[in-house]
Amino acid sequence: MRSEGGTFDERQARTGGHDGATGSLGRDGAGRVGRREFLAAGGMAATLAAAGCVGGGDGGPLTVSTWSGANEGIFRETIKPMYEERTGNDLEVVGSWTNILGQLRQSPSDDPPFDLTIASVRDHYLGEQDGLWEPIREGNVPNIEAVKPALLDITRSDSSVPVDYGVMGYAYDEDAVAAEPGAWEDLVTEGTPEKFALPATYFLNSMIMAAIVADETPGAGELYSQDDRDIDAIFETMGEMPVAKFYQGAQDMWTAIEQGVANAGQYFYAYSVAKADETSEMNIGVHVPDRTLGYVDHYQVARGTSSRQQAEEFINFLLDEEVQTAYAEAFNLGMANESVDHPDRTAAEVPIENDEIDDEVVFKTYYRIAEAAPDIDERFEEFQSRSQS
Repeated sequence: MRSEGGTFDERQARTGGHDGATGSLGRDGAGRVGRREFLAAGGMAATLAAAGCVGGGDGGPLTVSTWSGANEGIFRETIKPMYEERTGNDLEVVGSWTNILGQLRQSPSDDPPFDLTIASVRDHYLGEQDGLWEPIREGNVPNIEAVKPALLDITRSDSSVPVDYGVMGYAYDEDAVAAEPGAWEDLVTEGTPEKFALPATYFLNSMIMAAIVADETPGAGELYSQDDRDIDAIFETMGEMPVAKFYQGAQDMWTAIEQGVANAGQYFYAYSVAKADETSEMNIGVHVPDRTLGYVDHYQVARGTSSRQQAEEFINFLLDEEVQTAYAEAFNLGMANESVDHPDRTAAEVPIENDEIDDEVVFKTYYRIAEAAPDIDERFEEFQSRSQS
């Protein structure tokens, strides 16, 4: 099976260049302790951590793995200085896109290559099945109380914490389209944009969008619902779209648009804005439909780290309102903390309030399709082959 890391590889750079926890609960999550119930049990530990009275692990440098490229740069330039100044601890930032799970599986059980890492929802799920994550002791992460409820159950896991989120929209050549793109439904009802590019590397992004367009059941139930799943309807809807290109990574999409093979593509909003700000080769427009798909960046503590508590406290630091505000100002993502003010450019396109998120965004939630995913991905590959033949 292909790694969803390939999908996130599309975000490698601004130029295009997300069973210790599961125990005996099983793959369907039945019997899991709710996030709020788990938090309530934090009690005195949470109070101490919020007051800065909890120690920071073994005191050595903390190594965090995050998305390479744009996000890695922000961690180095913004997050690292704030953390080191506030705590006196050293932070080592490493950029990763693929083989996050492979690195952990190949490392000694008591010597992981990093103390904590970002991961896609698929890699989180598979890593949890393999026991690669330490459960998060939320008494060390009291700032989770400020996390938007809409983000808390994306993994249904006590071994991940949401830090930020993003949405996908149209990235397009303003000089090559007759008008600014609108809803995703326009791809079917209007046949516009006329030459559209979709990500090829994993089925989730393309198929969630097509399920939104099909709109036969709420919340992309054509994909997610056990009772109402209708994969045929999704592929039929995608077959009605004017898809001119299935792209392999961001640079492939930008090249296709620049060369006129496509005039628009489905891409990540924050990374599209960054690309538009730094390029002069074409006039890049960015538009997020009123109802769209999104992703949540979660952080996990690597199993066997000797800095488990320090890693948990770093996640708490990432959720701090001041830190989240600085993060939001540096990059056009939505922040998990409910109290954060976002730049106007972000707020204009990314749903910020909890009710807006619930109404307007369908997030990637891998656990809901985990068992069916291999068959769906195989069909997606076959669909691409037929479309391009």
